[in-house]
Amino acid sequence: MRPCVLIVDDDDALAENIAEIVQALGVDTAIAPDRRTALALADERDFDVALVDVRLPDGDGLSLLAPLRARAPFVQSVMVTGDAAVEGAIAAVRVAAFAYVLKPASPPDLLDTVRRALEQSALLRERERLRGDLERSERRHRELVESIPAFVTALDGEGRILTWNRQLEATTGYLRAEMLGSDGRDLVGSGDRPRTLPVKTGAPRRVRWNRAEIENADGSRIVYAVGIDVTDEQELLRRMLRSERLAAVGTMAAGLAHEVRNPLNSASLQLTLLQRRLARGEGAAETLPVAEIIKSEIDRLDRLVRDFLAFSQPRPLDVKSVDAETLISSHVGLIAPDAEASRVKIATELAPALPPIAGDPERLRQVLLNLTRNAVEAMQGRPGTLTLRARCDENSVELDVEDDGPGFSEDLPVFDAFFTTKEQGTGLGLSLVHRIIADHGGSIRVRSRPGRTCFTLRLPAAI
Repeated sequence: MRPCVLIVDDDDALAENIAEIVQALGVDTAIAPDRRTALALADERDFDVALVDVRLPDGDGLSLLAPLRARAPFVQSVMVTGDAAVEGAIAAVRVAAFAYVLKPASPPDLLDTVRRALEQSALLRERERLRGDLERSERRHRELVESIPAFVTALDGEGRILTWNRQLEATTGYLRAEMLGSDGRDLVGSGDRPRTLPVKTGAPRRVRWNRAEIENADGSRIVYAVGIDVTDEQELLRRMLRSERLAAVGTMAAGLAHEVRNPLNSASLQLTLLQRRLARGEGAAETLPVAEIIKSEIDRLDRLVRDFLAFSQPRPLDVKSVDAETLISSHVGLIAPDAEASRVKIATELAPALPPIAGDPERLRQVLLNLTRNAVEAMQGRPGTLTLRARCDENSVELDVEDDGPGFSEDLPVFDAFFTTKEQGTGLGLSLVHRIIADHGGSIRVRSRPGRTCFTLRLPAAI
């Protein structure tokens, strides 16, 4: 909207003259011959500048300025008079007139005065607009801080509390007036761990704070902190962990009891049979096979206990730089007799320039032993091939243990403790493999279908 200039003068010809001159500034004009008409026009529209004659038919022009400003708060009044008395200028200053112009005023001087008055009015309007925007922004900010369902506080550069929202008041019982200006550094802390939030009555709460530091234009800093009450969440988590531990202990105990009972029952029956044969006076030919069965069952119990202890009480890793080619070639020599007895061929595929593995050599040999024995047993005495493969991938070394046995469904929980598809298996071998690989910071995956099963180990390279 274009600026508007009000001309208040009872000399119609002069008023028309002034209006024509100031219209060169791209403004609208309105003319009033007296005070009453000027105020009526000001009731209808907002003026930016008023050119007011000091002497008007219905009163002093100076007395018009106050009621005019009440109707148009940004109007800049320019007094126009033919009286050059000092008293008149002083009076104009007292009523906050923008300028004091003597008749007859030259058009350039008049235009310059009106231009400066328009600029002043525009500045006042912009300042008021910015003040309104700031107030609305602050009001929205306060409403947001007060209504957000979380704890909100702010600290100045000295750590003093600047903001304490309604949620904090309701939870802690401490009013905003009590907290503003107090030290809040211990309250929000500096790390990610939950902090204790004191309350007036009841148990303290545990709060996880997210912080953001803002630097103001003057170089000062404010830390804004938004906190979430995690007291109930942590208690629920503790209960869940306790329940999971109890469930895991129950599962392991049931699995261990089941696995122990089988060889114990077998050994007990064989002992009874051995006693009867000895009572009949039978010789070594009849009793030795029974004793061998008893010994094999005891060995089975020993393996079960060792596997269980290795699974439940893992030893710390002794990480070294392990040559992948040496690890595989030495293991081939170890497993070769069992593979040959089961008519299984062993093949190796080693990529050139393999980097060393960062791992515990003994534990990695245990992993390969469990996987290769499973592969040989999976081929069930039929001719087959066991393939050991190694390759590098970025900062890792990948090892494959592959067989061409019957395979199994990939939905089976093969890495769960005490899960086994073998009649004499403990169900701890693959669980132990998974644990060892995870302790190395690596991963294991399996792909299986009839005629091909492949376990892939991904281990960090020693760089």
